Amino acid sequence: MKVSHSILFIAICILSVMRSSAQDLNLSPTRPTIANSATVQSADVLQVETGYDAYPQRTPGNQQTVDTLISYTPSSKLRLDFGWSAFNHQQDDSGTTNGVGTIALGGKAVIYKEQYHQGAPGLAVQYEAELPTASESALQGYGQQLTVLVNHHYGKDGKVDVILNGSLVQLDCQTVPGCAYGGQQSFALSFHAQKQTRLYAEIFGQNNSQSNTPPGTYVFSGFYRQLSESFGIDGGLRFGVSNHSASFGTTIGVVFGKRLSHGKSN
Repeated sequence: MKVSHSILFIAICILSVMRSSAQDLNLSPTRPTIANSATVQSADVLQVETGYDAYPQRTPGNQQTVDTLISYTPSSKLRLDFGWSAFNHQQDDSGTTNGVGTIALGGKAVIYKEQYHQGAPGLAVQYEAELPTASESALQGYGQQLTVLVNHHYGKDGKVDVILNGSLVQLDCQTVPGCAYGGQQSFALSFHAQKQTRLYAEIFGQNNSQSNTPPGTYVFSGFYRQLSESFGIDGGLRFGVSNHSASFGTTIGVVFGKRLSHGKSN
């Protein structure tokens, strides 16, 4: 009986610590949309996201990825990112390639933090350097991406979030003359149906395969559901609307967060 009481007491203590460490994390997921807001999670919070993206069409190519993004915020205006594509499948006219994708290092800096009841939108910049992995395939290659992120909440209690992103991309830099250049533009609307639930609508276009998506113009509908202060799920469907884009795609993912110490807050 004493043992069972001790186990119960330890379990209660662990749950109490988990609850206290999970408060006010203000998770800022980078999924399910391509566009991301000009915000980061609370200071001193480690955030981990993983997800699966699939475009199972032969034209312009069957593309499937499993990605993980680990981010940490040393302050309320700076996020450090480490991304890794654990699995990448690409199939096109030149053949089929399977392997480990690129490693991405970078971060996001908040230049101006949005105030819901003011007219000025939030503004941030994000930089990502892509490094090749050990896979002996066309999946590896150097590259980089610079993104400007803008967002603002409208309506009663800020339920509608307007998000606008634009980026410049350099990719496939196995050699300096071999670098390719492109861009990506995305516009998204997020509706906060409840405090824990967001519904998304988005249109975006790109002329490269960044963000786990084949080149083309797409419309997207999806959701993000925060199940607790430290855990959420997301998903949705993308539909190609340009001549050379994939006809449809799907995405699903999860996000976790944890404050590393109790001494910092947003």
